[in-house]
Amino acid sequence: MKFLILGAGALGGYYGGLLHKGGADVTFLVRPHRADQLRNEGIRIKLVKQYYHAPVKVMTDDILSEKFDVIFLTCKAYDLEAAIKSITPAVGDGTVIFPILNGVNHIDILIDCFGIDHILAGVTQFLVNQDKNGTILPTLHGSGGQKTVFGEIKGGPSKRCEDILGAMKINMPDTSISNNILNEIWSKLSGAGPSFAVASLLQARAGKVAETDISPRVVESIFDESSAICAAEGYPAPKNMRRICVNDLWGQKGSNYGPSILADIENRRKTEGEHVIGDLVRRAKKHNIATPLLEAALCKIQLHENSLK
Repeated sequence: MKFLILGAGALGGYYGGLLHKGGADVTFLVRPHRADQLRNEGIRIKLVKQYYHAPVKVMTDDILSEKFDVIFLTCKAYDLEAAIKSITPAVGDGTVIFPILNGVNHIDILIDCFGIDHILAGVTQFLVNQDKNGTILPTLHGSGGQKTVFGEIKGGPSKRCEDILGAMKINMPDTSISNNILNEIWSKLSGAGPSFAVASLLQARAGKVAETDISPRVVESIFDESSAICAAEGYPAPKNMRRICVNDLWGQKGSNYGPSILADIENRRKTEGEHVIGDLVRRAKKHNIATPLLEAALCKIQLHENSLK
């Protein structure tokens, strides 16, 4: 199988680098500056017990013409339109596009562009960072796993998923296939959505939020608004998600927890708020669900985005 990895940032570098380490045919589709860096320095991943450094194939979108079997999309949600334009020349009759993005809205967008038979879906349960020199730094999550779950939009097994799994399992043993991947994506959103909204509205790390008397009620209310939307869409939040969000994530004094959107706000970068919180608000309107706190969080995000212009 020929793999095309859009971008060689933290997540793209992780997946592409470890597929390459396992012997897969991998090409990175990157911007000219990153292409020069990869040609000169190769891909570098700092793993728990070893350091992987190897030359890799790179390509820029101005010369992309060949077709690929699998295209990984690991961009930020706000770059999806540009990503679609970049990968289109590489999509053939048998190509499958494998997006790993926050939220759920990107699935519908990709289906509209390429058709459902070309689209898989996936979620991660770990963090990956990249240092200033371009080295990929996976971060262990929870019990120590680096979990990726993916599958067919229509559900059920498929040979192409099994083939991809075989390539990924070599160096990513915590990868698995779900026969109901949409449920997995919505399950993650049921926690990530309210967490993004809490961070956007309060703009503070969890430890500081937990020091206030009113914060549990605020977090609970945001979670309940989001949960009502998920349920209306046919994907109720898992029973333990309320406790995880309210107590484990946002209820611990001294915690430095903050979702990726908070780091973007703190560093005055563009965020995925419109694509996660905004999508929840739009779905709420469709179901006539009142979401005053989610709307307030979205307003804060829009104010932040406007300040960057």
